[in-house]
Amino acid sequence: MLISGLLLAVALVTAVYFKQVELQWLAFFGGILVAAFSVLAGRAARVDWVIKRRTLELERMRDKFTEEVARGNTAAEAMRAARARLKLVNDALPIPVAYFDVDQRCRYYNPACEQWLGLAPGHIDGQFLSDIVGASSYSEMSPYIARTLAGKPVEYKIVRHGQREELEPIKISQIPWAPTGVTVVGFYLMATSWAMPPAPELEADALLAPDDPTPAPGDGEDRAPYPRSITKEVGDAEDQRTKLRLAMDRDEFLLFVQKIQPMAEGSTEEFYEILLRLKEEEDNLLPPGGFIPVAERHGMLSQLDLWVVRRLIRWCGEQRRNAPGWRAPLFCVNLAEASVLDPEYASAVREDLGRSNLPGSVLCFEIGEPEAVHRHAEVENLITMLKPAGCRFTIDAFGSGRVSFSYLRGLAIDFLKIDGNIIHNIVRDPGELAKARAIHRVCHTIDVKTIAESVESEETLALVRDIGIDYVQGFGIAAPAPIAMLATSEEMGSAS
Repeated sequence: MLISGLLLAVALVTAVYFKQVELQWLAFFGGILVAAFSVLAGRAARVDWVIKRRTLELERMRDKFTEEVARGNTAAEAMRAARARLKLVNDALPIPVAYFDVDQRCRYYNPACEQWLGLAPGHIDGQFLSDIVGASSYSEMSPYIARTLAGKPVEYKIVRHGQREELEPIKISQIPWAPTGVTVVGFYLMATSWAMPPAPELEADALLAPDDPTPAPGDGEDRAPYPRSITKEVGDAEDQRTKLRLAMDRDEFLLFVQKIQPMAEGSTEEFYEILLRLKEEEDNLLPPGGFIPVAERHGMLSQLDLWVVRRLIRWCGEQRRNAPGWRAPLFCVNLAEASVLDPEYASAVREDLGRSNLPGSVLCFEIGEPEAVHRHAEVENLITMLKPAGCRFTIDAFGSGRVSFSYLRGLAIDFLKIDGNIIHNIVRDPGELAKARAIHRVCHTIDVKTIAESVESEETLALVRDIGIDYVQGFGIAAPAPIAMLATSEEMGSAS
């Protein structure tokens, strides 16, 4: 276009100079020349505008990049600080903790675990759990591992030969890990009741040394990851009973809930299981439940269970004050054996309900199958005392051993949780599917509602629905969450 315009201009100038073209043609070609140069000027202006716009965009991109680099540096610094804190906790934690993936290979362990096992790192890291603990111990642990991989936290006791070949009683806690809230990708294992190696023999003179502040081996065997503020105030010489009591008094325990979903179409019933966490565990990303063996060792599980009920009653009272007319869901509270055996527990619960004017029908106490079998009289007495207040009861992990309904005679229970290991296997094991159907059929005959634990997949949910089970629970339904989330839930106002 530019060359054509220049040629036209040269021709026009030449024609005018030599007077070879009439005036009207000169005007015509002049108009064309003006139009050509106008187009060129417009294009030049557009190119200039595009250049300016691109320049501004590049400047904005440069500023954004600078901001992203700054944020990245801040995040990297925060990550380094977090890793340093976690390393400090990892190295100082006296409880053996290890993490295993779904193939049961060890992917993490802390120094206390290495000391406890007495193995070289090469015999722990990446090794199968069966190879680490030995065939005898693994045969005892395998049924519980299956339940954990199905999404159910479990606790159990085993006895194994220690490093000095003596029999060593151990309490194992296994916590499933499902980062997406649905699929379990592994589990944490904690050996929370373990015997420290005996202290070496000392010479008589060493025993008389007056100024040695170093604690003797074994002084820290009951230590657990409690808040630093508590440790500072009560001192290392104070027992863990005081620390637990302070944690309860200061509300340093947290209530979590996991939804129990009714299967009836159109049901608006709300049902949640209450889970207990320690704030220190949540703040430092520690596996939950490390405080439970300590509470059991010091005979405080009954007090802890009562604290849960009182904190839950208080929370319900807060919701009623904030929203008059609010109706509480049904909350399922786990009871330890110590609470079942405590003759004062039921009376304390009734007194707390009476003072709060909260109906007992919002509480459902969950009792483990072992307690129902071996502590039948105490369980029956507990139910007899709390049923008149409206409280309900469920048996947990039914069918984890031999399936038998005989021990349910005389127990006025309302719900029965089918063991998660059965539910987890109904998809691939016709025998387990038949077992779940039989349990549900008998329960409906005796007017007891059924709950399926460890529902993790749509396929399992479809089979559970086909059986006719009344409620479902598991990471495939909902992951545990702080109870405070219920206060902002749109569903809370319609609970029955």
